[in-house]
Amino acid sequence: MNQAQIGQLISRCQKGDNVAFEKLLDEYGGKLLAYFYRVTGSQEQAEDLLQDLFVKLIEKISLYKHQNKFEHWLFRIAANQARDRARKLTTRGYTASLNYDGADGESQTMAAQLPDNDQLPQAQMMLREEVDALNIALAQLPALDREIIMLRHYSQLSFKDIAQTCNIPLGTALAKVHRGLKELRKILDHE
Repeated sequence: MNQAQIGQLISRCQKGDNVAFEKLLDEYGGKLLAYFYRVTGSQEQAEDLLQDLFVKLIEKISLYKHQNKFEHWLFRIAANQARDRARKLTTRGYTASLNYDGADGESQTMAAQLPDNDQLPQAQMMLREEVDALNIALAQLPALDREIIMLRHYSQLSFKDIAQTCNIPLGTALAKVHRGLKELRKILDHE
């Protein structure tokens, strides 16, 4: 969908058109869910954050002024929401991590969420290990570096949009991605 079509959908949403709102959610829901999943490491938490974001979007769509790219505005709200959730969990005594509590109450890594099957081919087992190692390495990065890398690689935002979303200069966004990826490689090489 091009920017003109997005603009038309937003205008219709601001007038209360529910069909337009659903189309807008269809357009961005997948990217947002992927972003939230990478931030939380939990499908359930990602879905909760996405639902909360949709509610906020309904409430705040009238505030969007069509001056900036909509995706930038939307991901700024998403990033703030993810930060707020992590802050709340930290103040309640939980630590924000890429682990989750399974149905049996035991903490499990994201890789443990993948189907466990003795018949899995070697490539799938290696992928499981690589995904787990990547998520553990991401968790070791500073929060802003991790957020910027996820916005770039999982949400596919431009560096300009990332800078605006995180309210930092463009050069800082570029440097943080570069340093963050370098640190990520270093962490992964030592494992």
